[in-house]
Amino acid sequence: MKTSIKTLQNISGLPDLRTYTGSVKKSGKPSLPTTAVLDLYMRRNEKDRLVKELERLRRRKGQLRGRLKDVEKEMNKLLEKATKTAAELRGGHLRSGGLTNGVEKKGKMVLEY
Repeated sequence: MKTSIKTLQNISGLPDLRTYTGSVKKSGKPSLPTTAVLDLYMRRNEKDRLVKELERLRRRKGQLRGRLKDVEKEMNKLLEKATKTAAELRGGHLRSGGLTNGVEKKGKMVLEY
């Protein structure tokens, strides 16, 4: 028996509820020939709402991608700055392979805290 633990993101919430008006076959309104116009009106409103929601999502997706790129750039700058600061504090200089004190060391790396 396999059990899985749900994370907070996997739990259903209010946005996950679906309200599809076409799923209900029986309704309280009478089935008159004039209700076809009302049904068309309701479906057109629903379609317009969904199209607008899709457009908002496209814009939001673009904004999120742009912000993600900005955050990655900021992280790279901060990493470079931290690496340079660490090199200055140790009195060494920066090499492509990492931080050294002017001597190429081979073998095991020892981290001092």
